[in-house]
Amino acid sequence: MIFIGLFLIIAIVVISLNIHNHSNLDKIEEYLNSTNCKEYIYSRGSYKALCEDSLVEIENSFVVDVNKNLKTIKYKDIKNIDTKETKLMVDDFVFEFKDKNDLNLFLEKLKGKL
Repeated sequence: MIFIGLFLIIAIVVISLNIHNHSNLDKIEEYLNSTNCKEYIYSRGSYKALCEDSLVEIENSFVVDVNKNLKTIKYKDIKNIDTKETKLMVDDFVFEFKDKNDLNLFLEKLKGKL
């Protein structure tokens, strides 16, 4: 009986954390859509997006504050682009991807914007 009670408590905590995370992702996607970021990818706990005039990364965290979790660089300010394994280095920014396919797809789209 005690084990059933513990199992139910753990299940409730896991479900509520999953719902909270989903609402965070919805907030981030809503922000990206409101700022006309048409092309984005979710990988390694953050959204990487190609907006009209800038490259944006918004990290997912327990409490989403877009202003604190936002990294952005304007296309006109980009001087150097390099890749290493599953990382994309754009000047001083490092964007991590889950695998090489995601990185290559995003890099192709970024080069199209430049």
